[in-house]
Amino acid sequence: MRIRRKSEPEGVPAVLPLIIAEVVSEEHIVLTVNGQRIPAAPTTRNELGRAIGELVTRLHSPTRVEVHELDGSVWADIITPAVAPADVPAPMPAPRPVLVELTSDGFVPGEDVAIALVLRHTSAAGNGTARALLDRAETATVTGEVILLGRISGTTSIQRAD
Repeated sequence: MRIRRKSEPEGVPAVLPLIIAEVVSEEHIVLTVNGQRIPAAPTTRNELGRAIGELVTRLHSPTRVEVHELDGSVWADIITPAVAPADVPAPMPAPRPVLVELTSDGFVPGEDVAIALVLRHTSAAGNGTARALLDRAETATVTGEVILLGRISGTTSIQRAD
């Protein structure tokens, strides 16, 4: 009779890497990975979580972690590396502004000058009144005509922005 074994889940090795955190004093802990001592200075309890997290991330694999306390007790757990975000493409840089310069004269020095984009045109009625309907959801774009309007002088300049 032939026995068929299920394959291991993807990304989980047959033998897990092993990190041992050996408490050598009340303040210092020495870390080893698969029997190799980490060549950094001893870690403190406050730094232990961060140090183990970094090691597990570098190993790219679920890892068995054992903490050997001074009194001989051993705490063990299996830690999985943080899941890296999906390959999200870097956001496209904002397009560089394309500037259009409009100049006109006849304004009062220091006056506020309104800049208006012409969306469309309408015709005046027989009595000289005009009516405009605007869609608040419409986005104005800098194409066509632009009006410079002096708020004090009433000076008006209509220019093409193309």
